[in-house]
Amino acid sequence: MNVTIERHTDAAHLNSILNHPDVYQWVKGAAEGPLDLTPLVVGNDDVIPLLGEHGGQIYHRLQPGLFDCHSQFLTQGRGAWAIEATRKTLHWVFTRTEALELLTRVPHGNVAAKALAKGIGGQFQFTNERGWVMHNKPVPADIYSLTVQEWMRTAPGLVERGKWLYERLGIEAPADETRDRYAGAACDMLLGGQTLKAVALFNRFAAMSWHPLAQIVSLDPVAVQIGEVLFEVRGDDVIPFAPSEPTH
Repeated sequence: MNVTIERHTDAAHLNSILNHPDVYQWVKGAAEGPLDLTPLVVGNDDVIPLLGEHGGQIYHRLQPGLFDCHSQFLTQGRGAWAIEATRKTLHWVFTRTEALELLTRVPHGNVAAKALAKGIGGQFQFTNERGWVMHNKPVPADIYSLTVQEWMRTAPGLVERGKWLYERLGIEAPADETRDRYAGAACDMLLGGQTLKAVALFNRFAAMSWHPLAQIVSLDPVAVQIGEVLFEVRGDDVIPFAPSEPTH
């Protein structure tokens, strides 16, 4: 399935989705008339719209490490397309921001939102009896969350990225899909500019598995050492140092 998502810095595409009759009733809250999220999106680094052709998510930073997630999909994008798009937005927000936990609110009666929250591994936390507004009245909403640790356990593509990292660094080690998964997540976080987060989460796995820890050698440029292997992050690549090569 060919699903492409990107971060939008204006609200044009987002507004077209939100104001569609199939979506508007679920997202308008107490608003009357067409929605325009331009003032909320433009120039606001705390609001991150990640959208594809048929919809996607808005991630809103509530506090450092904690983001609210709002999903909106046109009818033709619901089901398998929405799941794939959401997997891609989750990868984006977990590897390119400091996000450690995502929250989403599922109003009672919104079957599609509930299926999506469960489909990507969201865990039910509690019901807020006045958690949303429908037809100008408060309605109950179930709160689901997804932590970065739970995301890392099942997210697609991480094992392959971890294998690429170890091959790129010339590290020879027995096959280990779990190691590759956590190394892959850390690699994408490093490439996404989240150096401290990448090393902290990789070392969480390393501490549990007796794997050599990762150490930050330099932040500018980013240089990391795993065991005896030292490498630098350059753009979208990792470059291993020769044994005698300095770290700048």
